[in-house]
Amino acid sequence: MFLIYDYSFRPPDVSREGALAWAYESGVVCGDEQMLDSTPWPSRSAWCAARCAATEARLSALPADAETVLINQWPLRYDVSQPPRMPRFSIWRGTTRTEDWPRRFRARAGVSGHLHMRTTIVRYGVRHEEVSLGYPRDWHQDRGVDWYLRDVLTTTSEHASRFVPARDPFMIPLQ
Repeated sequence: MFLIYDYSFRPPDVSREGALAWAYESGVVCGDEQMLDSTPWPSRSAWCAARCAATEARLSALPADAETVLINQWPLRYDVSQPPRMPRFSIWRGTTRTEDWPRRFRARAGVSGHLHMRTTIVRYGVRHEEVSLGYPRDWHQDRGVDWYLRDVLTTTSEHASRFVPARDPFMIPLQ
């Protein structure tokens, strides 16, 4: 979907206007700030709004009984986009505009890759898969390519147990 980000993935006490300064305070900056040119939109937030509006219209036009697999570079929900090592990086992880899309558009899975931290987390009955291969320093070639591949539509927990944090308070076990 390439919905980009709008700095809305942030704690409630951080304003949208103050989000960049809040992240920069800790020395955190996303390369996207320098590499993604928002032209012809006046800002990344405006670009995100336009992409979300166009995509939402397409998804809303689907038949009411159609199931989806929502694939986006950035996570669709704030609560699946918060690796603990860099909480201030959250502003570059997506948009709150898509928080309800997995349920609203009957997603069997939400798939993303921006975080470079392979995870499987279930929220409100929808699997959210972070499917990137990670950074080269994280690769384990001795495991072979099959270890990195995954069926995002599986309903078994065997595969998910390799990736889901054991103490995730929002985890809904796979059936």
